[in-house]
Amino acid sequence: MRVLPFAFFTLTLALGIFLSGDYGISWDEPIQNALGNASWNYVLHGSTDLFQLQNQYHGGFVEMLENVPWRLFHWTEPATIFLSRHLANYLIFWLGTIFLFLIGRELRFDRQDLHKAEIANHRIQSDLSKSLTALLPVILLYLTPRIFAQSFYNSKDIPLLSYFIIGNYFLLRFLKKPSITLALVFAMVSGMAFSIRVLGILIPVFAVTFFIINILNENIPKRSLKYLAGYLLLTTGCCILFSPVLWHDPVGGLQKSFLIFSHYPYNDAQFFMGNLHKPQQLPWYYIPVWMGITLPVMWQLFFFIGLISVAIIIIRSAKDLFRSSWPWLLIASWCILPGLIVLILDSAVYDEWRHLFFIYPACLLIAMRGISVVISPSLVQSILKKSDPEKTILSLRITIAAIITQAVFLLQFMIANHPYEHVYFNLIAGNNPEKKFDLDYWGLSYRQGLQYLVKHANEDTIKACWANAPGNYNLAWLNKADRQRIREMPYDSSEYFITNFRFHPDQYKDSAWHTIKVNDFTILAIEKLH
Repeated sequence: MRVLPFAFFTLTLALGIFLSGDYGISWDEPIQNALGNASWNYVLHGSTDLFQLQNQYHGGFVEMLENVPWRLFHWTEPATIFLSRHLANYLIFWLGTIFLFLIGRELRFDRQDLHKAEIANHRIQSDLSKSLTALLPVILLYLTPRIFAQSFYNSKDIPLLSYFIIGNYFLLRFLKKPSITLALVFAMVSGMAFSIRVLGILIPVFAVTFFIINILNENIPKRSLKYLAGYLLLTTGCCILFSPVLWHDPVGGLQKSFLIFSHYPYNDAQFFMGNLHKPQQLPWYYIPVWMGITLPVMWQLFFFIGLISVAIIIIRSAKDLFRSSWPWLLIASWCILPGLIVLILDSAVYDEWRHLFFIYPACLLIAMRGISVVISPSLVQSILKKSDPEKTILSLRITIAAIITQAVFLLQFMIANHPYEHVYFNLIAGNNPEKKFDLDYWGLSYRQGLQYLVKHANEDTIKACWANAPGNYNLAWLNKADRQRIREMPYDSSEYFITNFRFHPDQYKDSAWHTIKVNDFTILAIEKLH
């Protein structure tokens, strides 16, 4: 049934367009916009400013795409430029969710792939059932508050998430029926993913690995190797084509990009487990803890159930070279391998687990597998040692109730705290996450803080200062008259101080003139100094 997914994606497109104007300017956006501008000027005008930027290897192609609207319409107002970027970034995310749905259509979520004998005894899923099953991981993705919020303004990690989804969709298609057309399209997507972060190289690594597996188990003929060779050749060209920073020196640029990935020069302190740490000093469990406290608990539970199921499938099919289970081996590799690479290389990670957002769609596909297992009649029968339709129906109802309950809670949080969905913590984080973890590290709340300041401060000239750069960036949302009222001054000479507590969690005070809260904890405060 095509009506259901069409209606869902139409609704989410309209939702994204409607909400794209609500978010502030995040810490990285002016820097990433400058990268897009420098890449554009290098490609079209030969300017070498690109090579002076510290972030020159951080997604020049995507940043150029997000520069297109304001360049096309000759917009110059910063607020308009960043509004267009927010919408463009969301559209990239939205496109990725469509391909996540298509991946779901390619996979088998039921227990039919456990035994060949079982396959003959099951009917093929109805089209409606397949659509619902494939759509649920997308719904779970939208109901992950931090991902949803960052889909508007995080132009590094969210595009990588989307291109990884698209890349793995075309990889599944390519492995099932190789062709030169698929090789070309797949190579272009692979090059785009690589241009964002060098971990995009995992897509061609997966392609080679699983192509060989499918040849060994005779799923595809050996003569198809020519398509793999063509893909690798085209991918090499596309990686360079979509990374302008590599044009002048591809070999040296590749070496430098891999070096930067493994040890990115970032030293800003991270507030983690109640203490400030340099990124190089963070413990190995930094990312697992952040995932544990920021992902919806039910989604995590279904993931662990699904992971056990997938592990059983992979182990049972190892003897026949994963003939029927290789798609799940691919999803598991997508989910687990990047984290292991980061751990082994001891790469600098910071600002929660956003550098690994791109593994989350694979986690949700595995979670969908877990949901299918829980409501599977064969599972209930194996527990009860007999067939019991009533118990099977009860299991289904409990699972549906759990999903709906979690979804309602998440929707309530997202609606009540919009546009600060990115500060979501689950029950695992405890009652006072502000005492242990970074909150609005992006600095988005400065937008509403500054708007409150100019509306309620009586002074004609408002002497103010702010804790970090997003305070300056978000002046863009004020009209010209209000911007002229604000005079940025040193702290000792200011009348108002605005902070999002980044790097200074000890700045929390009960005497703030105005605060912005998410649930019961403060993410921004304005203090009157005199």
